[in-house]
Amino acid sequence: MRKPELSGRMSKWPVHLSAYDISPAIQNLPDEEILTLKGSRELEIWQMHIDGASNQRGAGVGLILRSPQGDLIAQAVRCEFKATNNETQYEALILGMQLAPELGVGNLQVYSDSLLIVNHVNDEFIARDSKMIAYLKLANELKQKFKDCKFKRS
Repeated sequence: MRKPELSGRMSKWPVHLSAYDISPAIQNLPDEEILTLKGSRELEIWQMHIDGASNQRGAGVGLILRSPQGDLIAQAVRCEFKATNNETQYEALILGMQLAPELGVGNLQVYSDSLLIVNHVNDEFIARDSKMIAYLKLANELKQKFKDCKFKRS
């Protein structure tokens, strides 16, 4: 896996496979190992950096999830639909907020360069567009899966 293009493709597989209800290999671990993994992570603060972009060739999202120990989980996904830059930012946020609880993340610090998204989720801006309202609603629902979830502009 020394070629970057191969590791990039492999990092996309879990996202694509999740559409078919294929779960990660954590199911094969004994229950006590899962509890140890999840229990130790619930008190620690994880960091997530998200980004999304759209142009005439398509749209895509990316995220990096960093554990307190410095381990990195990166995801890059090409959207199969037309999207605005704000929509791709939300798509990245939603993807990360769905992935993190599966890893046992209890406390999450999210960094985004989108002023709109950060201010929406921090209740500093009001979402007015119907799509932004729907994205914000989903983000707020996912936020409830965490003990603590904070959003900052990067």
